[in-house]
Amino acid sequence: MSRETMNLLLPSGMSRRGLMRLMAASGLLAAAPASLRQAFAQDKSLNYFTWSSWGAPEFVADAKKKLGIDLKPTFYSSSDEMMAKLRGGGTRLYDMIVPVQNYIEPAAKAGLIEPLNPAALTNKKDIFQQFAESPQWRVDGKLYGIPFVWGANAIAYNRKETGEVDSLDALFDPKYKGRIALRDEPEDTLAIAALKLGIKAPYGMGEKELQEVKKLLISQKPLVRAYWKNVADVQNMLASGEVVVAWSFLAVIAPLRRAGVDAGWVWPKEGAIGWNESITPVKGTSKLKLVEEYANFTLSPEYGEFMARNTRYAPASKAAIARLEPELVKDLGIDINNVSRLVFKDIPKDKSRWNEIWNEVKAA
Repeated sequence: MSRETMNLLLPSGMSRRGLMRLMAASGLLAAAPASLRQAFAQDKSLNYFTWSSWGAPEFVADAKKKLGIDLKPTFYSSSDEMMAKLRGGGTRLYDMIVPVQNYIEPAAKAGLIEPLNPAALTNKKDIFQQFAESPQWRVDGKLYGIPFVWGANAIAYNRKETGEVDSLDALFDPKYKGRIALRDEPEDTLAIAALKLGIKAPYGMGEKELQEVKKLLISQKPLVRAYWKNVADVQNMLASGEVVVAWSFLAVIAPLRRAGVDAGWVWPKEGAIGWNESITPVKGTSKLKLVEEYANFTLSPEYGEFMARNTRYAPASKAAIARLEPELVKDLGIDINNVSRLVFKDIPKDKSRWNEIWNEVKAA
């Protein structure tokens, strides 16, 4: 049976994935003609709900070339958007996602993701222990991911305008009034203010500490040029000189340097916000084995090197980093020996209150 013939047999509004789930659940798949079972078995496509970096054309082509897997990416721009769309029916559309570590527990508790078989992730042996054994990827003893990438949200700055920067003080310095940018996202920006105030565990803040953070951010607000949502926006502001110091992603640095900006990047001495990401199966996917194959591939030295050179993010694989020139490792901000300086993102003690506080800051 051809794929075209099979598509003609699909009930109106039902995807091939949906039909396969229905047949498997009812026992009809086992009784289906061999040609139909073979057609499903040969389907090596994965509906991939992800950040734009991991579904870029070069990654789609790489998966096709090396694994024969046809990635079909759809993009989200925030973790909250990812969660909302999965809750709104996305579990019927996608096979896998790339969550940040602090969204694993809520996604698992909401029944949005599937655990992985640890035995399928043979490349785990090359992953830094800090990430391979992170408790944030385990819920009720089940494994939902092994990170393939990690990094920090930290400070990008125009060295010509600011000189060297090593502290969060630069984001609160009146001499840069109107030329400072912060991220429009409470889990980053409230945490930054907490670290500035010396609060060592920002994601566990109570109401008293949240009020201190709000007061600091409101006092800083006249200095801020913009609260950015899209990383391209902060990159453009830094490139034009509109902004000279910003809380940002490492990904902005290489394009800025190519554009002739003497861009610096630093984990401030008070701490930076750490993150790591993994391939995680979506609840109910009929292609769990294929997702596990791709997840294991992302942990490989080959993928890690390819990713680092194409995105300038840090691989979680020691073997991948060993393939990179020392100059590039330094340029990528890979500082595995100082991971203790990072405060890894977690779900705030009261997430809704964080959102309220952040909205109050912006409305002030």
